[in-house]
Amino acid sequence: MELPSDAVLVFDRDEDLFVFASFIDATNWIEAIDVDAGEYTAAYSPDGGVWALTVSQGPEKSVVLTRTGRVDPDDLVRRFARYWQRHQAGEPPRDLLETGRFVIERDNKPRTGWSGRMTALLRCAPAE
Repeated sequence: MELPSDAVLVFDRDEDLFVFASFIDATNWIEAIDVDAGEYTAAYSPDGGVWALTVSQGPEKSVVLTRTGRVDPDDLVRRFARYWQRHQAGEPPRDLLETGRFVIERDNKPRTGWSGRMTALLRCAPAE
């Protein structure tokens, strides 16, 4: 899987990383209330282009993602290093492309919480 050129890489204040396959995916997933609260500290394109995250005005607030015209690949590399150090301790750091694919695959895995596991167990239970 290739990291799309229009992917958006977003870091939060806990230095976690979210990778969205497109601009549209990012603006659909990120919540305006979190942007207003300063939850996200940086957003980049894969080439280090800097994005600004803001919220539209009016009653129907939505996330607005705009290119700033700045490029800062050094800060992007530093943030990747901190992400691996903080959230992937013991794992060898991966480059930008590998990390992007890793995060997209991680976030798109089906997750089974407690209720999902119970439902699966009930489906497998023998009928009485």
